[in-house]
Amino acid sequence: MSGMALPAGSLVALVTPMTDDGQVDIPTMRELLRWHKAEGTDGVVILGTTGEASTLTDGEKAEVMAAAREEIGGELPIVVGTGTISTQGTIAATKQAKLFGADAALVVTPYYVKPSQAGLLQHFTAIADASELPIVLYNVPGRTGVDMSVETTVALSRHPMIAGLKDATGDNTRVGPMRAIIGDDFRLYSGEDAMAREYVLQGGDGVISVTANVAPAAVAKVMATAASRDATASEAADAPLASLHRDLFCEANPIPVKWALAKMGKTKGGIRLPLAELGLDYHGRVQAALQQGRCIAGGSASTGKSNSYGWPSRRLLMQGHLFDQGLINQALEVIEKRGGDFEIAAFSVQPNDSMRDEFNFKRKSSVQLLVYGVDVAALDDITQRLQQLVDVLESAEGSLTEVPDEPEPVAA
Repeated sequence: MSGMALPAGSLVALVTPMTDDGQVDIPTMRELLRWHKAEGTDGVVILGTTGEASTLTDGEKAEVMAAAREEIGGELPIVVGTGTISTQGTIAATKQAKLFGADAALVVTPYYVKPSQAGLLQHFTAIADASELPIVLYNVPGRTGVDMSVETTVALSRHPMIAGLKDATGDNTRVGPMRAIIGDDFRLYSGEDAMAREYVLQGGDGVISVTANVAPAAVAKVMATAASRDATASEAADAPLASLHRDLFCEANPIPVKWALAKMGKTKGGIRLPLAELGLDYHGRVQAALQQGRCIAGGSASTGKSNSYGWPSRRLLMQGHLFDQGLINQALEVIEKRGGDFEIAAFSVQPNDSMRDEFNFKRKSSVQLLVYGVDVAALDDITQRLQQLVDVLESAEGSLTEVPDEPEPVAA
């Protein structure tokens, strides 16, 4: 292997800047790369999903790769997305990336065709056999329709040219077992911004991040503190980014993050069909997330009670047969389907006082939920629907009450 080694920490899944008429904007890309170098980003991933690689011509891809190498080559590792639906096509793209000075290739599992685990094993092995670049596997079942198993990943990790994994499964229980089996030399990156801190705390090496496009220094700090196993410091560093982690995916990536960068004045607003500019309904939401993440000036754009996510919230107490009658599952589904979010603030269950039945699952319980809505009207709608659910599901013997906030202490 040649070139720079794959780093730990924060690797940005870089957007491809475009002018308002959709032309690739190389001068702006150079500015973004210089900014990331100054802000402490540990590595740059170009021509991935966030970089709209599937809409770029071969000539445009060559321009992007050349600009990256000229600006940061030898200073920051450059990973190029080369994965396609074709094994031979991916081999050709990976060889091209090598010619343009890439340090590694990010290769996604073939999308749409849904290969078996045996097919995935042979596909990646063929690419690695033909490659002079280290390969980072990319598992993103939500986009590709195929989930590469832990067993297949472990088998592939033994290939000398396969050097890492971008794990966008949303399943953080995988990282510990993989680390224990694979060892420390294989890079394990989270592909889920909202889960990356915990991923690293459990043994991962870092994140390939969308959020780092708008908050590079902040994401780098989260990764550094998590890598040092300082859970408290990493949580504190990550807290202002929580709404960015969520709201940069309110529409398909990279629609929100390209709008956010334009809002910050870092890029123009160009994006290519079939993707379109961020819908008007989401502008306030993403702007509030940028403010919460300290990317732009200003307070929360939300109305009503403010919280760490920049959305209005309401504390609700739900009581009854929450689990044995499925009330809690249905309630959380209502919140998510109405575009809301929640935190479980407290939970309790009645003791099993039945002397006749050692395992009495029909016990009442209570849960205190902090429910979020994008605005007050949405929060009211969610609350009303939760009340209707409680009323309709009579067998759960449920109740729903709003818990008032504790008053602020009065200074003496």
